[in-house]
Amino acid sequence: METVYFRFEEVMLGTPAYEFYLEFRYEIFCTELQRITPSPHLLSSNGRPMETDQYDQYSRHFMAYHKSTGSLAASARVILPNPNGLNVTPRYIIERPLPYPDATDDNTGEISRMAIAQKFRRRQEDKDKPFQGDPESEMSGQPEKNRRRQPELVLGIYREIYLLCQQVGIKYCMAAMDNRFSRLLNTLGFPCVPIGPINENIQPPRRVYLISAVEMERSLSQRETNTLSFLKAQDAPLHPE
Repeated sequence: METVYFRFEEVMLGTPAYEFYLEFRYEIFCTELQRITPSPHLLSSNGRPMETDQYDQYSRHFMAYHKSTGSLAASARVILPNPNGLNVTPRYIIERPLPYPDATDDNTGEISRMAIAQKFRRRQEDKDKPFQGDPESEMSGQPEKNRRRQPELVLGIYREIYLLCQQVGIKYCMAAMDNRFSRLLNTLGFPCVPIGPINENIQPPRRVYLISAVEMERSLSQRETNTLSFLKAQDAPLHPE
């Protein structure tokens, strides 16, 4: 699928694209953020280091590419129900029962390894750095009610995740997030319910949240109908006129 500036693709295990994806994960999570200690001798066919773990074989993987340059822009995976459980389980306290009575191990996945390349991030402190899209048309000269508060790169990744979950029967997704990102998602109409305490031993400190597809649809239908249309249809524009 595509948006104005990005192309989104699922990458399949064993392909060259999958190696590029694992190289991208190494660059972000091992080199830049230093959150993950990689396997020291795991190299791609091009001789570059990769990052992978025991959950990858049970996951579906996505990459975003900047259309005009071909640069890798973002990555994400959805860990599906599997014998190993989810990645958050051994590292975080998850309080049960979960807030949704019908949430089970069989219909709950995990959004994991989501990353945006540094040059495509949009943060207040990065206001003078290049980022995705056209900043003038995205953030300036727009009436406040029409202002684009969420870059198409992030929404495009979430569309891939949403459509996949619809296809495979995943009704809920867990995700470890810091308070800042969870607040942003809630503001945008993506209800994130905390299901455990903050783990202060992880930097930045994070906790596990549960996202319900039904609650997300209900919230967006009341507040952001354009975003909901974009998520539901492969050919829907991000911000229709």
